[in-house]
Amino acid sequence: MILNKRLKLAYCVFLGCYGLSIHSSLAAYQDPGRLGVPDSWKTAEFNRQWGLKAISAEFAYARGYTGKGITIGIIDNAILSHSEFAGKLTRLDNGSYNFSYDKQDNMSFGDHGTHVAGIAAAKRDGAGMHGVAFDADIIGTKLNDYGNRNGREELIQSAARVINNSWGIAPDIRRDAKGDIIWLPNGRPDYVAFVKSEVIAEMMRSKSSVEWGSEQPVPTGGHSAMSTLLRAARHGKLIVFSAGNYNNYNIPEAQKSLPYAFPDVLNNYLIVTNLSDENQLSVSSTSCGQTASYCVSAPGSDIYSTVGRLESNTGGAVNREAYNKGELSVNPGYGNKSGTSMAAPHVTGVAAVLMQRFPYMSADQISAVIKTTATDLGVAGIDNLFGWGRVNLRDAINGPKMFITQEDIPQEYYVPGSYSEKQFVVNIPGLGNIVEPGTSVERRCTSSECDFDSWSNDISGHGGLTKTGAGTLALLGNNTYRGDTWVKQGVLAINGSVASNVYIENSGTLSGEGTVGAFRAVRGGSVAPGNGIGTLHVLHDAIFDRGSQYNVEVADNGRSDKIAARRAFLNGGSVNVSLERSQNLLSQNEAQSLLGNKYTILATTDGVNGRFENANPSYPFVKVALDYQGNDVGLGITRTDASFDSLASTENEKAVARAVETLNATEPVTETVKRSVAAPTAEALSALQGDEGKAQAATEDAGVVTGHPVYESFLGFTSARELQQATRQLSGQIHADMASAQINESRYLRDAATERLRQAEGRRIASDIKADDNGAWAKLLGNWGHASGNDNATGYQTSTYGVLLGLDSELFDDGRLGVMTGYTRTSLDGGYQSDAHSDNYHLGLYGDKRFGALALRAGGTYTWHRIDTSRSVNYGAQSDREKAKYNARTGQLFIESGYDWSSDAVNLEPFANLAYTHYRNEEINEQGGAAALRGDKQSQSATASTLGLRADTEWQTDSVAIALRGELGWQHQYGKLERKTQLMFKRTDAAFDVNSVPVSRDGAILKAGVDVSINKNAVLSLGYGGQLSSNHQDNSVNAGLTWRF
Repeated sequence: MILNKRLKLAYCVFLGCYGLSIHSSLAAYQDPGRLGVPDSWKTAEFNRQWGLKAISAEFAYARGYTGKGITIGIIDNAILSHSEFAGKLTRLDNGSYNFSYDKQDNMSFGDHGTHVAGIAAAKRDGAGMHGVAFDADIIGTKLNDYGNRNGREELIQSAARVINNSWGIAPDIRRDAKGDIIWLPNGRPDYVAFVKSEVIAEMMRSKSSVEWGSEQPVPTGGHSAMSTLLRAARHGKLIVFSAGNYNNYNIPEAQKSLPYAFPDVLNNYLIVTNLSDENQLSVSSTSCGQTASYCVSAPGSDIYSTVGRLESNTGGAVNREAYNKGELSVNPGYGNKSGTSMAAPHVTGVAAVLMQRFPYMSADQISAVIKTTATDLGVAGIDNLFGWGRVNLRDAINGPKMFITQEDIPQEYYVPGSYSEKQFVVNIPGLGNIVEPGTSVERRCTSSECDFDSWSNDISGHGGLTKTGAGTLALLGNNTYRGDTWVKQGVLAINGSVASNVYIENSGTLSGEGTVGAFRAVRGGSVAPGNGIGTLHVLHDAIFDRGSQYNVEVADNGRSDKIAARRAFLNGGSVNVSLERSQNLLSQNEAQSLLGNKYTILATTDGVNGRFENANPSYPFVKVALDYQGNDVGLGITRTDASFDSLASTENEKAVARAVETLNATEPVTETVKRSVAAPTAEALSALQGDEGKAQAATEDAGVVTGHPVYESFLGFTSARELQQATRQLSGQIHADMASAQINESRYLRDAATERLRQAEGRRIASDIKADDNGAWAKLLGNWGHASGNDNATGYQTSTYGVLLGLDSELFDDGRLGVMTGYTRTSLDGGYQSDAHSDNYHLGLYGDKRFGALALRAGGTYTWHRIDTSRSVNYGAQSDREKAKYNARTGQLFIESGYDWSSDAVNLEPFANLAYTHYRNEEINEQGGAAALRGDKQSQSATASTLGLRADTEWQTDSVAIALRGELGWQHQYGKLERKTQLMFKRTDAAFDVNSVPVSRDGAILKAGVDVSINKNAVLSLGYGGQLSSNHQDNSVNAGLTWRF
């Protein structure tokens, strides 16, 4: 029997290996290929192997699919080391090479497996050529490997998902009476033709032994090669097999007919014939024959790929003696070979590319994509020579073109028991989920296609589609397959057309804006037209059963999701309404309101039967009502009784929410807009179902109500958290924060004035004020502060830097009068990406009167502020940036008494201070979108007293004089502690008060400093000042070096 003959590799065309070239090393390769540009991939390396262009590989590469992450298995002779396989080849054989000897003991060397591996997956590195799946990895094992290692079983258990087999058993060659080979006119040997019935019968006789061998780790020898393939197929691998090189009048031998004995693995089996560069079956190639229903064609003639040869290191003979002496080495290179052995790895590479493209598909589904997208050659349809046709990656990356059942296979090529599944079950699992669990090809689905994928081919066939998994599949083609469509999990988006009936159940959702024949949503099933807002067309009946869901999205411009059907049967089901909020309303001055709009969500030509169970908005501020009129179901939206401030949690949030509520208080402007809803064209209906009559376009009136964008954005909130986040950002708290900061930081001016007076009175040994003998002085300011947020207001941080200058003089006995000026800049970082800056210009008058140890000090300052504010508003789809420039002024009066209580060791001064501060801002006018605010002129005041003790001392060493100073006080605030600003939305009178962090009733004043006189000319000073309370912490550090000339 043929199966008992020794398995031999089908080496190229008979005696056909030639054209060797040598590989040279290259620097790091910069690939010119670009996504979206197929021609950019056609480099010299690409063009060197003509098969790549023939199968349209460049279109897959331009989509980013190169076989990355996929492992290819190869059963052949040993694959040689080659730069094209660097970092990607794993060998599972016993490590021996492919030697043979002639009668003169000369050695020949087999590089068949190396050539095959290069066609499938050689690297794309700018050198020589590259494989179809150039980013895939390779695992190779020898067909005949008689060592202790079972490489074929290891391959079955490996991560390889597709296994190439370029080997077979040749039939006998006819000989003449002298025993010489008979040659045909085309130069081919005259092979004895296989007979289909005999081939299949031989396969059936081997069935039991092959199956027995497949149920355990496969042994070596005997029928183990067949058992290997059966076992691998049942482990989820795709088996690619060369048809043979026994002339195109011949058919494949028994090994290729394994699916006749085991039809359950036919979908995991692909036979490949050899095409010439003219798309003709090579004269050497076996035809598809009885394997036509699982056979394809691919380039296999004169294919350039990786090879190797034995060479003598000494220039001597290449024989056994030289090998034993270690004088031989393998020289890798490139060469041309022909045969189905070269065609098969093209298909293997295509499979690897598609396994990356469709990471959720099983091997049998990848096989279906390869077959149904093949370019038809020869006789129309599946034929004896080419099977399904030439593999075509350009079409294959767009999904299957047929859902195959028995009815789609010509009877003469049908394998009994095959193609028994009626449904193509596609599992789009969702990102990160496991596919094919518990198998050697189990993997985690991590690419974007695992979550969303689209097929754009037109799909035919007698089978149907079942969608499972949590992800989304979109069908873009004009699909005429005859089987049913089931949506059991996730989303099936019909953006082209599906002629069949669609059933939605469990957690499945039907969506899209294409056309279906009919649909029925049962318990757990949902229908959500559009991709966003859109219309789903139904040629016949739209049926909702109890427990189903109709998910409708509506927009404020009168648009809504819709089902346009011939008839509707409503046996219950819920209508769930959601609001489209993809547009940024805050960028508009005016928005069309949801409230008062009427939407048609179901339109029929022949009537609506029954009712939905209920309509459920998932929003606290809007309610919906269904309206059944004639052939349509309408939807109206009105406001609930819940007020916006009912979901607010703080006073600031409530104030903003109440203001937003009033934005809809005025009478809106109502416009009537005609909208046309297009039904499927008569041509489209005819193409799908024959003459179904003319479709009718329905025109409807939609009331469009004008509203305020901020108000409209609130209608879409689904939770209290969303409203609270929005009101905090809309509040404009930055303006109240800046007012509070200017009042708080006015203390720096009065502190400087009183410190200078004490310095002039001689009551302070050390000071960070630098003064000359004529009464001129200067003080550098560097302060930072923090206001801690509370349950109502967010906190903020401030920093103030600048310089104060002054001049004073004795004007009368025991009295002094001075004037001061200066410039400072205040920066404030608020919450929710808001900030402000203020340029401050100061002018002040101060003086004192001394009565012995008692000193009275007083003064007043006035500050002009130029304020810039900026704040972001971001919630949901809403975003805007509001900016303002305005002026403000701060005035203050202060008075202080201090008593000099000194001793030889230390100077002490208990003191009492009273200050009044008044802040007034000019009009605030933010520039921005609908969330921009304005504020009128307004003012606020603060009165504070401070009781405390100051102390300083000094001592002298041999080299330096050191002076220490300190101050400790208690500050008390009078009156209201709030710091608030009244604002309103621009172009409205919707006013509200926003509070900053309140000032603490009581706080501590803490100051400390040291001056070190290094010599009579140089003084080094360092000082700290702080105002500390529960809500505010202000700090300053001063350091300086004074040099007197």
